Amino acid sequence: MENISIKLDSRIAKDISKALKDFKYSTKTEFIRDAIRSKLKELEKERRIEEQWDKLFALKGAFKGQGRFKSSEEFIKWRENGGSEELMEELKREHKSK
Repeated sequence: MENISIKLDSRIAKDISKALKDFKYSTKTEFIRDAIRSKLKELEKERRIEEQWDKLFALKGAFKGQGRFKSSEEFIKWRENGGSEELMEELKREHKSK
């Protein structure tokens, strides 16, 4: 195991101490390790989602102009402005109607 030393703002240290009691962690180290594991899982999930969006958009040529985007930039702008949520809602509505 590797040792890593960190300095935390006293407010964060107090919040950790409170969480130790509230969530039954035995040590600050245990709490921090768990928080790091959770963050790494979250980042990996984001990476997989991004890869899937990239694969999906790479298929746009297979539809020969049937899509609503004329360029990658249009698609990226749509996605960054909530397009992913819009698409999920559309898919949910479609799924319910079947």
